[in-house]
Amino acid sequence: MGNALLYMRFNSVQIAPTPVNEENFWKSFFAAVLCIPSTIYLTIAQPLETEPTIDLFALFLIDSLFYVISWIAYPIIMHLLLLLHKKEKQFGVFIIHYNWLQVWQLLAFTLLFFILQTDLLPDYLGAFLYLITLLYVLMAQAYMTKTTLETGWFSATAFVFFNLVLAQAILALNQDMMYL
Repeated sequence: MGNALLYMRFNSVQIAPTPVNEENFWKSFFAAVLCIPSTIYLTIAQPLETEPTIDLFALFLIDSLFYVISWIAYPIIMHLLLLLHKKEKQFGVFIIHYNWLQVWQLLAFTLLFFILQTDLLPDYLGAFLYLITLLYVLMAQAYMTKTTLETGWFSATAFVFFNLVLAQAILALNQDMMYL
């Protein structure tokens, strides 16, 4: 988690080398457990446009399934992309850092959402703060990607953009399931 925080500060100089082994790789997926409270809060606190047509238990099961899918799909697809780009040796370190970075990024969005829910800020300032936070989080992810994959900014940005597209596709499928 400390290395991930350094990526959020754009400071790769102080990042200690991460031993890439099976134990550290699988331990990094504990980040998904740490993200559960924020994910639940954000899911419950955001109003839906229309009420789901399924009952609450089915909604919980579907959301849980898609939460697990979102934590599995990206690493699998990234492994395939890194094979195509001849960067498969960096896959382990990338996923370890990516997973831990998700904790800090989700925390940033949860705090921002909480602040926006208090109505302490005017709408235009809240929207601007959201945009700045979004850009900051995406830049931190691109910085981590650039550093761990030893690639340029263009490639790192493309990988982050791909992550956004995949996340939006999973979210759209999840929301479609609520209205069966």
